[in-house]
Amino acid sequence: MTPTTTYNNVSTTNESEENGKILKCMVIGAVIGGALALLDSNTRNKVTATTKNMKDSTMDMYSQVKNNPSDVKNDLQERLKSASSVLKEAIRDAQNLYEKVNENIIVPVSIVKEESSEILSSAKEATTDLKEIGGKVKEAGEEVIDGSNGQS
Repeated sequence: MTPTTTYNNVSTTNESEENGKILKCMVIGAVIGGALALLDSNTRNKVTATTKNMKDSTMDMYSQVKNNPSDVKNDLQERLKSASSVLKEAIRDAQNLYEKVNENIIVPVSIVKEESSEILSSAKEATTDLKEIGGKVKEAGEEVIDGSNGQS
């Protein structure tokens, strides 16, 4: 048992080291990519404006929470209730749509499929019958031809 445990520990250590290296390389790549992107003045301006807007929004939210924590709490609860009711309504609509699709499309399609199979089967039977009739007509024609040759 000891060799297996050692093997698992070594394997886990190697995986952890590899994951650490991958994460380190990803972070370095992100930093280099971000630095290169900031060389463009338009990108710098957008990043600056977005950062400023985020700061203003955060400070505004902080001051609202600081001054009226119960109002912010109530507002957030109302928003969540509203979102919840909208989601419930969307789920009901999706269920109704599913029922309509099942009732108006899937069931008729399965009926058409079943009837098509029956029609195809009937057509195959008719083809077989026509071949038999054709064979009999050919045989009768040959008898007529042979009979008239014998009388001549």
